[in-house]
Amino acid sequence: MNNIEEDTEAAFKRLQAVIPQVKQAYEEAIGQIFSDLNSSDLESCASILEEHESTSLDTEQIVSSTRRLMTKIVLDVNQSFFSGNDVETKLTTLEMLKEQFAAHEGKNWNFNSLSPEELTRPLRMHNLNLSITFMEQQLKIQEKELEIAMAKSIKNRQLIHDVHAERVKVGCMMKQHMAEYQAIKPQLMEMERLINDSYL
Repeated sequence: MNNIEEDTEAAFKRLQAVIPQVKQAYEEAIGQIFSDLNSSDLESCASILEEHESTSLDTEQIVSSTRRLMTKIVLDVNQSFFSGNDVETKLTTLEMLKEQFAAHEGKNWNFNSLSPEELTRPLRMHNLNLSITFMEQQLKIQEKELEIAMAKSIKNRQLIHDVHAERVKVGCMMKQHMAEYQAIKPQLMEMERLINDSYL
C-alpha cells in the first residue's frame, strides 16, 4: 500500500466520525415531527363519542401513543434508508471531497459571467431542435396517411361512380325490355287466346 492509499484510508476513517453526528441530527429532527400533535386535536371526536356512546376518551393517552408509534415508524424507515443505500460510506466520501476541495469553496465558476438563461441556451436550443425534428417526422407520417386516405377516397368514388353507371345501364335495359314487352303484349295475348281456343 503506497502513501496515497494510506492517507486516503486514514482520512476515510477519520471522517467517519461525522456519521453518528448526522444520524443524531436526523433522529432529533424526526423526534420533533409529531411534537405538535395535541389532545385538542381529538376534542371534537371525544365530544361526539361522549354524546352518543357515553364514553370518555383519554385524548392525552391516545396522542402520546400515536406520537410514539409514528416516531418509531419514521425512525425505522430512516434506519432502513441509511442501511439500504450505504449512506454512511457516501457521507464519508462526500466529507472527503469537501475537505479535498475546500480551497475552491466560494469561487465563482461562471467564468463568462453569463446569466442562467444564457448558460442554458445551448441546452434549450438542442431541445427545440429535437422538438422540431419530431414534429417534422410527425408531419411526414400524417402526409403519408393523408395520401393513402386520398387514394382510398378516389378509389371509393370511382367504385361508387361505376356502381351508379351500372344501375343506370340496367335501368335503361329494363325500360327497353318493358317497352318491347308492351309492344308485343297484344300479339302474345292473341296467341294465348288462339291456343286456348284450339283446345276447346
